[in-house]
Amino acid sequence: MAIPGEPENDPLTAYLLNLYRNVSRGRRYIAGMAGAFPLPLSAREISDWLDSHPSPLPRDEIDDVMFALDAVCLAGADE
Repeated sequence: MAIPGEPENDPLTAYLLNLYRNVSRGRRYIAGMAGAFPLPLSAREISDWLDSHPSPLPRDEIDDVMFALDAVCLAGADE
């Protein structure tokens, strides 16, 4: 089975997906005897990125998108 190509993104969607990728690089993990597990993103990780890379979008909209994407990604990791 051939892997399909990436769908086309509008500039706003591409920006938000890239922002999520960059913010999630600062994700915290909890480590124990069973391994390391990712913690949900917090406002702190988002703030850390936006402090050095300001966004033209309102912060509340960025938070909504980052938390929604993070929930989807963490739910996919549990499956």
